[in-house]
Amino acid sequence: MEQPPTITMEDMLNEAALFQSVYPDLIHEIERGERTRGKLNEFQLLQAIAHAKSGLGILNYERRQIINAIFDVFSVIYHTDGRPTAEVWASQNFGCTLQETRKADTTEVENRIHELTLLIQMKESELLQIYRELHMLRQYLDDH
Repeated sequence: MEQPPTITMEDMLNEAALFQSVYPDLIHEIERGERTRGKLNEFQLLQAIAHAKSGLGILNYERRQIINAIFDVFSVIYHTDGRPTAEVWASQNFGCTLQETRKADTTEVENRIHELTLLIQMKESELLQIYRELHMLRQYLDDH
């Protein structure tokens, strides 16, 4: 009888880092699917997982099996307990966070805030010039 391969702590840390690297893509795909269809069925979730895995590159057989097992557990938790529980599981076991994804999303917001700030400054300057002209005209009327 053949013994199953032993997974070292180093192997698990490497696979955890690999899972962390594609986790934002996975969540992005899940969110995209949920926005249009609600909770994903098994096939839709498998498509999201396949999309995320496409960013992994070429892995040897053992590494691919470990990653597949991680995604399988995530999938089971997603279907039985929902996405929030699956996200907590990924966070607690692999340190996955969505800071990278949210950071990319906030960049657009930050850019828009900067644009609006510049627009307000420009309008304030314009308003100040109008106020000065109004004040000068009122002074002229008061003097004459």
